[in-house]
Amino acid sequence: MPHKVPTVKRFRISNDILILILEKLSPSALYQTCKAFERVYALVIEFQHLRYKFKLAVTGMKDGPASYTARPPAMRLQLLTAYERDWPRLKWIDEQKVKTPATSKINVSGTFLCWAANQILELAELPSWRTGKPLSETRHVKFSTSPDAEWVSVDPLQGLVVTSHYMNTANNQATLRLKLRYLWTFERHPNTTAPQYSCQVAQPVVSVSTYICGNRLVSTVEFTGGLTKHLLMDWCTLQATWLEEQDVVLLNPHLLLGVRKVQNKIMLYLYNISNISSVFVEREYELPPIWVNSVLRFARNSIPNTEINTPATLFYSDPSARVLVLTATGSNTIHWMFMSESFFRPTAHADRRSVPWVFWSQFCLIKELPFDLTVGAPQVVGSRVVYLEKDGSKSPSGQDRTRLKIIDFAPYADIQAPSPKAWTHRGQHCPLKVGEYVREFSSNSSTTNGLAIEKISVTEDNMILFLENCGDIKPINILTFGPSPPQKAVRQEAQYH
Repeated sequence: MPHKVPTVKRFRISNDILILILEKLSPSALYQTCKAFERVYALVIEFQHLRYKFKLAVTGMKDGPASYTARPPAMRLQLLTAYERDWPRLKWIDEQKVKTPATSKINVSGTFLCWAANQILELAELPSWRTGKPLSETRHVKFSTSPDAEWVSVDPLQGLVVTSHYMNTANNQATLRLKLRYLWTFERHPNTTAPQYSCQVAQPVVSVSTYICGNRLVSTVEFTGGLTKHLLMDWCTLQATWLEEQDVVLLNPHLLLGVRKVQNKIMLYLYNISNISSVFVEREYELPPIWVNSVLRFARNSIPNTEINTPATLFYSDPSARVLVLTATGSNTIHWMFMSESFFRPTAHADRRSVPWVFWSQFCLIKELPFDLTVGAPQVVGSRVVYLEKDGSKSPSGQDRTRLKIIDFAPYADIQAPSPKAWTHRGQHCPLKVGEYVREFSSNSSTTNGLAIEKISVTEDNMILFLENCGDIKPINILTFGPSPPQKAVRQEAQYH
C-alpha cells in the first residue's frame, strides 16, 4: 500500500504578516473580514491604527489628508470614537451663543453661519475639531453689499461665496441677481467670467435660495401665487437655464434630480447637466400614486459630495454613504422617504431607463410623521437626519417648545431593526440601517434658556439652534461635537435676555 500523504496543508499565518495584510485593506473590506474571522477582529481591536480603520467603516467615514506625523492614529481614533458615541445621541461638548438682529436674513452654508442686515453681510466660520479649527482659530468677516442678500451660499473649498438678491418692480416684474465673489475679499471670484449674474423675471419674487455643487449652482425662486422655478447655472461661464420642477437637488456637477407631476403621475427625473445648453433626462422613477397631490421637497445634504478636503482634515463623511431624503406633505399627512443617494445613476440599457415604483420601492424606507408635531424640514448631514418635534410645552411667550430627534443611517452600525409601527414602508433590499435617538430640553435648560427653537441647521461638526426672538435680537446657539472640554473663553459667552 502506498503511503497516504495529505494533499492540503494549512499553515497559520503569523500575526506580523497578518497585520501587514490587514493594513492594505480598505475600511469596508477590513470590517467584512472582521465579521468573518474572530482572530482578525481580535487583532484589529488590539492595534489602534487598525481599530481606527475599522471605525471608519462603522461610522461611514473616510480617512482625511491630515499628516499622520502630526495627527497619529491614536488622536484620530479618539476623535472618531467621540463622534461615533456622541453625535447620534446629540451630546455636544461646546456651546457658542451668538446674537444677530431679528430682521437679519440668516442661514448656514458650508462651514459658515451667514447673516445679512442693513446692507452688511457677515460670515462667521464654525468651529471644527475634526478639521483643526477650534473656536479660537475661526474667522469672522464683514462686507458691504446692496441690496441686502436674501440668501448666502458658501463653498469654502473653492473660496466661493454667492449672495442671492431680488428686486421687485412696480410693473409686477423682478430682477434676480447673483453675486459671485471670493470668500475672503468679496471681490470677483477668479474662476468666474463676471462678478455677478442678473436676469429679469416676469413675476414678483417671494424668496430665493441657492446651492453650490462644484462648478454648478441652483437658485430656487418662489414667485407670488406659489409658482416655483429653478435657475441652473455654470457659475464659471454664467451659462444658465430654467427648470420648472416642484423641487430639484444637485447630486454632483453632472447629475441633478428633479420631482415633477406629469399626467396625473408624480415622477423623479435624473437629469444629465454636463452641458447646460443641452440638459436631458437620463432616467425616470415613478413615485407612490398617493403622493400625486402632495407637496414634494428634497432635504438637501449639508455635506459636500466630494473627496477633496482641507489639508488638516482628520476624517470626513464617505460620499458613497450619503442619504437622500424626499418629503411629501399632504393635507393631513407627512411622509419622508430615505434612500442611498448612490442609487440614482445613469444606465446604458434603454429598457431600464423608466423605473416603476413597484421595483425601486424595494430599495428605500418611508416614515410617516405626526402632522401636528413635526416642526420644519429635516436636516441631512451625511448619513444622519436631524429634525424638531413639539414636546407639548410652551415657552414664556406661548410658542411651542421642541425636542431634537435624529435618525442615524451609519452603514455598519450594530443597531436593532426599527419598530415597524414608525415606518410605513421598509424595502426588503434597502441597505440602510436605522438608529433613532432623542434629546429633550427642560424649561430651565441653559442651552435654550427656556426659549422655543424655531428651526435648526446641521453641519458635520455643529448643530445650530435658531431660537425665538428676544425683542429685536435673534439668539443663535452653536453646539459643537468633539472630544475636548470647552475652552474658558467659550464659557464666558453672555446669556440671552
